[in-house]
Amino acid sequence: MKDTSRKIIIILIIFPLLTGCWDQKLIVDQEVMNGVSFDVEDDKIKTTIVVLNIIPKGTGFFDFKNQMSSATGYSLEDTYRELRTYYTGPLTASKSRIILLGESFAKKNLNAYLDFFYRVPDPYLGSKVAIVKGVEASKLLSTKEIGTNPVAFGLYEIIEAAEDNSTVTKGTLNTLFTYFNEDGKDFILPILEQKEGNILVSGAGLMSHNGYSGEMISLKEGSLLLLIMDNYGDRVDLETHMNGKKRLNNQVAYRILKAKRKLNIKKDASKKPMVDIHLNLEVMIHQYPRTEKISSKQLKELEKTISRDLTKKSQSIMKKTQKANSDVLGIGRELKETDPAAWKALDWRKTYPSIKINTQVEVSIEKTGILK
Repeated sequence: MKDTSRKIIIILIIFPLLTGCWDQKLIVDQEVMNGVSFDVEDDKIKTTIVVLNIIPKGTGFFDFKNQMSSATGYSLEDTYRELRTYYTGPLTASKSRIILLGESFAKKNLNAYLDFFYRVPDPYLGSKVAIVKGVEASKLLSTKEIGTNPVAFGLYEIIEAAEDNSTVTKGTLNTLFTYFNEDGKDFILPILEQKEGNILVSGAGLMSHNGYSGEMISLKEGSLLLLIMDNYGDRVDLETHMNGKKRLNNQVAYRILKAKRKLNIKKDASKKPMVDIHLNLEVMIHQYPRTEKISSKQLKELEKTISRDLTKKSQSIMKKTQKANSDVLGIGRELKETDPAAWKALDWRKTYPSIKINTQVEVSIEKTGILK
């Protein structure tokens, strides 16, 4: 009896100290922003949101319905303030999956605008960020669904697949904020396009000083750029046309098994930085235009053919980054860390487009499947 009384007394003392749910925010009581887009319209910002309405159906079941709204203003805060008046419940960005940027908006200093997401009380920094080419970003949000998914979830998965396939670097809104605060390094963002009713990642936008340069790397160039950046995804597949001729059944396709990149910064005769990039690739052939067995001699010739092709392509890609003034390799950051005096003496934005960047790719075929 004494033990029972003691337990009751302890429970009565502890129970009032237990944390309750006084501050809980039920998702059914909020207006959940599922996707956001930003465009420029008549020298104002046009913000479009897709709100995922969650409709209780009883006994733990829910129905979902998208509601799309837009507002214009001179700042994101202006548009957000107006959008809040359209809904009966509080707007929350805690579940926003996608942030789409129209081309004109993307060319602005994104750090100055997207900083808004750090100030709202419930941001979701895991959102995917992409540039929309050819149309207003809001048009993509107006798509009802992608496959069987609501539009924001579908766009998120499209970008995630491109990251896994090494078309664009893996990243989120939070990743962007780390780039914004880093001198001497730029970044890329996925480019979304709508073609024949389908939405796809068509390439990577080269960013310069926290804004879109207007230049992009094509889908086929993207994987090689990521190898040069030493920032690739789960799979990297490349192809080379035999004899440099683009015709039917005249290409060899291969998967990267291992990649090793070396980046070395030197100085030329005028003390200007120059860069040597050496990329060693071990590959597996998974498509070959001929059916006969390949000899050791042919294998060596194939390695030379692929190496020449990738070296030529890599040089072309680096020229594009210089044209866009987009230091995606972080050469400036490397210089800043290894030679601070040289870094301080340079205006890197003016210097980067004109420095000499040498690239060399060497390929070793490790696996050939049934070719042998």
